Amino acid sequence: MTEIKYSVSRLFPVHKKYPTPSTYGFIGIFLDTNEHSRTIIRDLRTKAPMLVQRAIYPDTQFPQMAYIYLMSSSGGILEGDTLETRIIAGKNTVSHITNQAATKIYKCTGKLSKQLVDIHIENNSYLEFIPNQIIPFRSSRFYQETRLKVEEGSTLIYSEIISAGRIASDEKFQFQVCGLRINVYDNNDRILFSDFMNLEPTANFSGTEFIFGNKTIYSIVYLITSPERSRKIELEFDRIVRKGKLYVSWSTLPNQAGLIVKMLSDSIDDIKDVIHSITDSSRQIILQK
Repeated sequence: MTEIKYSVSRLFPVHKKYPTPSTYGFIGIFLDTNEHSRTIIRDLRTKAPMLVQRAIYPDTQFPQMAYIYLMSSSGGILEGDTLETRIIAGKNTVSHITNQAATKIYKCTGKLSKQLVDIHIENNSYLEFIPNQIIPFRSSRFYQETRLKVEEGSTLIYSEIISAGRIASDEKFQFQVCGLRINVYDNNDRILFSDFMNLEPTANFSGTEFIFGNKTIYSIVYLITSPERSRKIELEFDRIVRKGKLYVSWSTLPNQAGLIVKMLSDSIDDIKDVIHSITDSSRQIILQK
């Protein structure tokens, strides 16, 4: 059996106190490989309302890949809540992580709703972190901070999908604030790139609508990998982006960190279809022996 290389203290955050009725939820996952080279959850820590489903292995082409679903027993993120996710993907692990439903951000009268994501990918690992869309409700205030560390020889595909709101309830761009910050580091803790998006439609509706290009869904995909791998994957993009009626653009990331893809659409299915095509092409190029 592989020795557990991480203590519980590394997965658990420093104790935090949040005033009632605010909630602090936490997930800590350490991924490792077993004697059959299958990726498993070696260590897991959770704090309600956050939960993790047992790893499953539905992909017959890549049977070593663990599919992991993050879940919450609450209906969304309320004012003052903080949800934190920490993932350590050990060496040679292969995994796909998503959540069970869209993240709903409820009305806030003052405090922010927060989500913190910290992912560390060790050498020669492959991880797809593909959550469902964030839906900011009317008068909501949301901030998300993401820290990614990707070591040499590894690949991380990280995506975000932002909705303009509950469109069916006539809540297009009715939220107050939706801010997302991401910082990405190499194995020497040297920053590779940083990205930040701050939407405040109630203060600047026309500017926010312009960012969405008159569409209702915005998505961004970061494909963090080696220059050689990113060039091979980019060759597939012309075929990938022809799917659906959506706007797509892509570019290389700073410091030869990989590729960035941005999409605008009115269809969540079209967005998810392109993301699936990106991950499928990446698997064929990177994992296929």
